[in-house]
Amino acid sequence: MNAKYIIRNVVASAALALIFTGCGDSASKSPEGSYKKGMALLDSKDAAGAFSQFSTAAEGGHPEAMMELSTCYTYGSGVDPDPEMAFSWIRKAADAGSSKAKAYIAIFYLQGIGTAESPDTAIQLLESEVAVGNIDAITILANLYEVGAGVEQNATKAMALHRKAAGQGNALSMYYIGRCFAKGEGGVQKNEKLAAEWYQKASDAGSFAGTGKLGACHMMGQGVAKDMAKGIALIQKAVKGGDADSMHNLGVCYERGIGIEKNQAEAVKYYRMGAEAGCAEAMYNLSVCLSTGNGVAQNADEAAMWKARSSESGTPLRGRDS
Repeated sequence: MNAKYIIRNVVASAALALIFTGCGDSASKSPEGSYKKGMALLDSKDAAGAFSQFSTAAEGGHPEAMMELSTCYTYGSGVDPDPEMAFSWIRKAADAGSSKAKAYIAIFYLQGIGTAESPDTAIQLLESEVAVGNIDAITILANLYEVGAGVEQNATKAMALHRKAAGQGNALSMYYIGRCFAKGEGGVQKNEKLAAEWYQKASDAGSFAGTGKLGACHMMGQGVAKDMAKGIALIQKAVKGGDADSMHNLGVCYERGIGIEKNQAEAVKYYRMGAEAGCAEAMYNLSVCLSTGNGVAQNADEAAMWKARSSESGTPLRGRDS
């Protein structure tokens, strides 16, 4: 499932084959070989080593290595952050034919990263790439219409683009479609059965957010047969995958004894996990627990901090007075 682990295995297998044919050293120094080494080092958390290999491959003309090098400069991975270098390399990657770079360079123009801010240029680039079926461009433009960044917010256009992306196997778009059916947004009527079906598709495609929402559907019997045990298992799987909303939902289950034995300390544990992962509801619930001392040592200062962060997020809080 994890592409980086697959690359590591490919590198290992290729190296072994080349040793037997007597040309392992020359192949390892090729741009492709350096790129694969960089991906393997990135997977093993050696950011500096990965940067070095990406640099070698990029200088050798490898488009995807150029894209990775741009990412390194953007986020300061293995090198000091440098927006201008980040933009320079993503532009080179796009010119060299990287479809991903042709889409993501729009974000640089949209936010003015290493170049002059130009939302019009960003949207024009995305629209031209959408026209030729660039999946990355489709999902980026869909997300921009969803939130109204660079374009006027338009949930119906976002839904149409997400449907295109879902048709090409994009898991996040499948999740978005499921959420629209669950809420009756994006120009579609509320349909719990279709919501659950799309969450299932998203989950099957690797979306832990989809897995978590599918679990919630099973627990509440929304669009699928009610099955508390299956619901909890799916939510727990999503938590292991890092889904912040599922961390919050598992905390609620422990706090209220829904589908699992009531345990306030465990509730606090998952609220904290969700809060640290960015879930506003988990932040608020954690603040309540810290304020009351329910399942955790009372701490008014930390409670106030988490409540403030939940408010700053601007996310509506369900079932709580804010």
